[in-house]
Amino acid sequence: MIARLEHFELLGRDGEIVGLTSGEFRLLNVFLQNPKLALSRDRLMDLMNGADWSPLDRTIDNQIARLRRKIERDPSKLVLIKTVRGIGYMFATDVKTS
Repeated sequence: MIARLEHFELLGRDGEIVGLTSGEFRLLNVFLQNPKLALSRDRLMDLMNGADWSPLDRTIDNQIARLRRKIERDPSKLVLIKTVRGIGYMFATDVKTS
């Protein structure tokens, strides 16, 4: 997959554009800027400019689930976005920029 941040596009392995909501795109952008770093829900929301949210809000979990369905090869075997127990989530692969 290739994220073209300047065009707000994500290209799938087949070369087709993967449709992302603005929230999913911001979340993916945060992960791409912080690879292999465990980020709490609070930190993710802060980095996504989500000022108005409650720590009990599960919005981020829903966005993670939707993004996983769109970018993981096999949703039953999570490789890209991992859950880090007691912390939050991590983009668990290397990121190459060009």
